[in-house]
Amino acid sequence: MKSPEFISIGHVTYDIYPGERLIGGSAVYSSLTACKLGLSTGIITSRGSDFSCDGLLKGINITGSLSPHTTTFCNSYYQGKRKQTINEIANSIKKAQIPPGWHKAKIVHICPVADEVDQEIFTLFKDSLVCLTPQGLMRRWDEKGRVYPKKWIPIFKLSSQVDVLIFSEEDIATFPEVLEEYKSLINIVILTRGAEGSILYWRGKEFIFSAFKTEEKDPTGAGDVFAAAFLIKYYQTDDPIESSRFANCVASFAVEEKGTAGISDFDRIIRRASLMGINL
Repeated sequence: MKSPEFISIGHVTYDIYPGERLIGGSAVYSSLTACKLGLSTGIITSRGSDFSCDGLLKGINITGSLSPHTTTFCNSYYQGKRKQTINEIANSIKKAQIPPGWHKAKIVHICPVADEVDQEIFTLFKDSLVCLTPQGLMRRWDEKGRVYPKKWIPIFKLSSQVDVLIFSEEDIATFPEVLEEYKSLINIVILTRGAEGSILYWRGKEFIFSAFKTEEKDPTGAGDVFAAAFLIKYYQTDDPIESSRFANCVASFAVEEKGTAGISDFDRIIRRASLMGINL
């Protein structure tokens, strides 16, 4: 089976907000971004038989396994801070669920939301550009599903297979000391900072990038959009500085609408960058 160029690995989800239920999950935001930027795209996931994307993921090859439930989060925001409850969790994603040939993907985004990706999966993609967004490894939850931060340090077997690590200020707010550990283990580390932009840590240096000015309606998924955009540009250019600028531009669209509605196509991205005097 021929592999898609870009693969996202993680749970597709239902995200519950007051009065509505949206399709979500890092794999959804990431793969939609890649698809709109012109790459053939696939998602490896585990979801319930109740999962329906209503055409949202048209053109994206979704594979994996069925579970009794689809992973479901309840989200609320107050002063820019997100509070989450996890109501349902789908089954883990195992190495055996990777379709034959998909290990040859150009770009692989491993993006757990509830610690669902088996560590053996990291060893499969020997010739791919591999990114981990470890948000789902930095979460724990109690018996009522209330989500709390968890300190996470990657083992060598995992970190040695990862080319790029991307996470947010919110992810490490409780344990900021982990940043130094991540920088020592992985070649390219990026800290996303919401409306403040992002910081690239590369070759022992720190590069700060401002966010594109925009009107924020919903920050959910912006980090995943950033990650996908960065990976695509980095695969093309081998330049993490240019890739960070591009990713900040792409992510600026994602916050302007609820859910996945803000994910932009390439033409709009180029126009916005041009207006800001930035060549992409």
